[in-house]
Amino acid sequence: MTFRALSVDTHGHSQLIVVFLHGQGMSPEDLVPFAQAIGLPAVHHFLRGPCELSDGGRAWWPRDSDSIQERTDPPWDLAEEHPSGREAARRGLADYLRSIEPTRHGRPVVLIGFSQGGMLACDALLHEEMEVHGLALLSSCRIAFDEWLPRLPRFHGLPVFVCHGHSDEVLSSHAGEALRDAVQAGGAQVEWLSFDGAHEIPLVVWRRLRTFLRRISGRVPGHAR
Repeated sequence: MTFRALSVDTHGHSQLIVVFLHGQGMSPEDLVPFAQAIGLPAVHHFLRGPCELSDGGRAWWPRDSDSIQERTDPPWDLAEEHPSGREAARRGLADYLRSIEPTRHGRPVVLIGFSQGGMLACDALLHEEMEVHGLALLSSCRIAFDEWLPRLPRFHGLPVFVCHGHSDEVLSSHAGEALRDAVQAGGAQVEWLSFDGAHEIPLVVWRRLRTFLRRISGRVPGHAR
């Protein structure tokens, strides 16, 4: 599986590479304004999910109708679900990161995932050989946690920003807290933000994310997973 991306280089002389994974039903175009709004010298790669949905949005793996039928009403915690197609998606992400390695020139790489994109980011980091120096999980949750659990130490020492809205109507706030706790149990350097809001990326998150990215850009890469 080969991923396509929209790439945006802001401010020149970029000090950071940001790889952003959108949520289910979104597209890279939805997130491109972030590159300018964040106001940091960085190269942004907005990856495009390989699965086209009926509403025109994209996803990282196909919708599993059987799993959806078994769910209670939202908000959900998907820790026990094993989405079909995630193995190919995480290999595709690892391949993409390797493909941009020749252009990195020593700059740190931060992987950001919103919702389903955060699920993929974690799943890939725990199963694939990938070099990243920071991770941001925005309004996301665990998946296939029985497979994640023995691999959590792979997060050791990695700076991770986790945030979730109190009123998230899709993924429960408890699911976000459980994701935070899992990453922290693996030894990550976790920064947590619980915000007043729903399944979204509000201004307060962008501001904290900007601070997180600035901190990573000032570090000499010392951790890679």
